[in-house]
Amino acid sequence: MSTIVDLVRHGTVEGPPRLLGLTEAPVTAAGLAALDRQASRRNWQAIVTSPRDRARAGAEHVARRRGAAVTIDADWAEMDFGAWDGRPLAELKAEGALGDAFATFLEDPTRLGPPGGEDWETFTRRLARGLDRVAGVDAAPGTVAVVTHAGALRGALAVTTGLRLVDLWRLRIEYGTRVTLHYGRAGDGRLWGEIVEVVQP
Repeated sequence: MSTIVDLVRHGTVEGPPRLLGLTEAPVTAAGLAALDRQASRRNWQAIVTSPRDRARAGAEHVARRRGAAVTIDADWAEMDFGAWDGRPLAELKAEGALGDAFATFLEDPTRLGPPGGEDWETFTRRLARGLDRVAGVDAAPGTVAVVTHAGALRGALAVTTGLRLVDLWRLRIEYGTRVTLHYGRAGDGRLWGEIVEVVQP
């Protein structure tokens, strides 16, 4: 059995570019409008969302307008970036050893995780659980959306398609981007997946 799901990055947030994991930032009106545009092209009947405010607010906004059911799933939360969490990206990249560690993480997250945060294996393991739950939603193909985060979206693609994070950085995932994913589990239990469509907001 296979599943088709729309993975959607939450809308634009207030404030300067920062590494948002556990750190919260309010979604903007423009961010909500971007999700409305994505929803207008699809037939979402069920929406799964990260518990982070910036994702949940957009999911609930779209669900109210469409009469869709919303499920909050903690496994779709963004990675806990530990000591990097909430830091401006420019500042983080320029900060000596901490910046070097961040650059190493971006290149290969399996080598080094965020100090005091979540390691890549734990992160992708919970995303795999989230994908399994989405596969269990009783809905027609293409009618389920997951409103999540850039890191979680790339992690879900990594765990299904086998693409490395360093390669997935080349995939543009702006605020409000939708990635339609076709995925399932092979006979040996491993996840497989293919990217069907990428639609910018």
